[in-house]
Amino acid sequence: MVMCFSANFISFLGKVGRTVFIALIVVFLYSCETQVRKDSDHIVYVDNIREQANRMLDKGETTKALAYFDSAYRAIENPGTGDQIRKFSFKGQNYYPKIKDYKSAITQMDSIFLLLSTEELRKEYIRDYSTAFFQKGDLLFELRRFSDSYQYYYRGKLIAGEILDPCAVSEYTYRLGMVSYKQAKYNEAITNFKQCFEHSAYCIKDFKNFALRQELLANISLSYGRLNMVDSSLNYSYKALAFIEEGFKDYPDRKDYVEMAKAVVYGNQSDQYYRKGDTLTAITLLQKSIATNTRKGFDLSDAQMAMVKLGELYVGTNRLDEACEIQEKLKASLDSSYNLFVAIGFNKLNWKYNDRIQQPGEAYVYLQNYIRLKDSLDQMNKKLVTADVDREFENIEQQYNYTVLSKANDLKRGYLYITALFAVMTVAILLLIWYNWRTTKSNVAALTKLNKQVTFQNLQLEQTLEDLRQSNNDKDKILKVVAHDLRNPLGAIVSISSLLLEEDNFTEEQKELGKMLKTLGLQSIDMISDLLSANLSYRAEEMKMESVEVTRLLQECLEQLKFKADEKDQKLELEIREDVRIRGDREKLLRVLSNLVVNAIKFSKLKSTVKVKIQTKSGKLELSVRDHGIGIPDHLKDKIFDPFTEAKRAGTSGEQPFGLGLSISKQIIEAHNGKIWFESEENKGTVFFIELPVITEIADVKEPSALVH
Repeated sequence: MVMCFSANFISFLGKVGRTVFIALIVVFLYSCETQVRKDSDHIVYVDNIREQANRMLDKGETTKALAYFDSAYRAIENPGTGDQIRKFSFKGQNYYPKIKDYKSAITQMDSIFLLLSTEELRKEYIRDYSTAFFQKGDLLFELRRFSDSYQYYYRGKLIAGEILDPCAVSEYTYRLGMVSYKQAKYNEAITNFKQCFEHSAYCIKDFKNFALRQELLANISLSYGRLNMVDSSLNYSYKALAFIEEGFKDYPDRKDYVEMAKAVVYGNQSDQYYRKGDTLTAITLLQKSIATNTRKGFDLSDAQMAMVKLGELYVGTNRLDEACEIQEKLKASLDSSYNLFVAIGFNKLNWKYNDRIQQPGEAYVYLQNYIRLKDSLDQMNKKLVTADVDREFENIEQQYNYTVLSKANDLKRGYLYITALFAVMTVAILLLIWYNWRTTKSNVAALTKLNKQVTFQNLQLEQTLEDLRQSNNDKDKILKVVAHDLRNPLGAIVSISSLLLEEDNFTEEQKELGKMLKTLGLQSIDMISDLLSANLSYRAEEMKMESVEVTRLLQECLEQLKFKADEKDQKLELEIREDVRIRGDREKLLRVLSNLVVNAIKFSKLKSTVKVKIQTKSGKLELSVRDHGIGIPDHLKDKIFDPFTEAKRAGTSGEQPFGLGLSISKQIIEAHNGKIWFESEENKGTVFFIELPVITEIADVKEPSALVH
């Protein structure tokens, strides 16, 4: 009863639950399919080549830097996702911004977002995902797309908040500090820079982190200076210098960067010393800064600004010749590397200088240029300066919360639909269970009767199987009895032939026949011995291995079988292309050859030819036995080498088959590390091939020879 109910219940599930089952299978297959093997990352290697390329960028070698990075990156055989992120980041954050191609830089950053297109990848590389938002925000900021820039800063902040990583948060506070500084909100800038300095202490202690932290100290000093807090500004500038000196111990190979960073701080310090009335120290610091940053590969734009400051100090202290010299250097520098901020300072310096040397016409021209450039810069920065960043972020947050709520409502609506669907399915299932219960009663009787019939048939089959086993055992016993009884007359034949060979009154031909008779008798006794011991399996370790000359073996085989061929008026041809030696069991190999030739004679027509050929191919012996007989039908080809095969057919003269010869032959050849196969077409003939390893080649090429009977 239980079995019948289960069968009906499974049938019921097949009808009712098919949709749910298919859905589960689809989900399972999708989950398996998404577990794709990822190529491994080579983060350390890519970071190293990026660092080397950045050094070249610092020296102004932009083309060389890109070529070096691309060449070194191509050496990675299978770049991982992390490697590709770093490639796009280098080009988007370092290379293209260096050559002022911000649109190409944005394209590279967008490639990172395309690369991290799945939720799984975004979670695995969440730190890189967060950084990509900040970096794209920087590029949009440079293009003065401030609203878009704030959007990316905010999304980067949200992701950084998810991973609770102070280092990730530091990227956000750094951007806020830079925006506040550019808006002249120096108190807010100081707060953000200080927070960023604290958070960045949790980042990996590499050169990038060192460069960021020294920059933060310098920015704090600058912000205090803008607020005319001279002592605080100088205090942080000396902290920056001490930090740079301490970091130089860890990065001695970055001497140029360290000197450049110190030169920038010197230029900033000069403002504070000038405010304190120490003009001489201010001039000395500016001279040191200019001497360093005018060197090739250093911060030329900072050196230009330092020249502007130094020129103004020279004018203010009536060192007009030195002011004129600085002015000329600055003009030459601007011709090779234009910078709007420097151009404004240059025109201001020339205005004051010409005014001091009483050249009002020249002074007026430079004043006009100064006002025009200053107005242009103010106009460009107007959108930034007047923007309320806090309000911008408030709006972005409200937008984000609205989007989250909308998605939550959509999700709840989806859950409601699913609940309703499951409710309908539940009712349907209950109704079908009730219907199934009603039909079960009528099915139980039929299934019980069917079970009884199956049980009765199983008993009959078991009895039949037992009878077959007994019949098979009886056949084996008869086979062994017959084989055992055959040994005696065969032994007598061997003994008689041995005695006859000792006689002197026989001709040479008769002696040859006697030897052949003895050999065949001995071979028959060996075969009977195999049957008696049920030895139908031939292994390599059981072979009596010796050096065998194949030509002689074949000639012996054909000599033994020429009378059998004569009975059907057939010819045996032997073609020897190359005479070789092999290592093997001579008697077993002779048995294989005899089996193949006997089969060819058996299944060939009267007066036909059986051709045996040997040659070498690719350093191996290839032996073929070709007949022009009845061939092998396609439906029997897979069974030819089976022991006691069903593919047994009578010969062309009614010869009876036994079905063991080819099975034994295959085992013997494979025990010699060779292979045996055939090609056959029904009613056109069959070719059996044997391939065996060669040990010694006696002659490379011979004229084909033939033995014809």
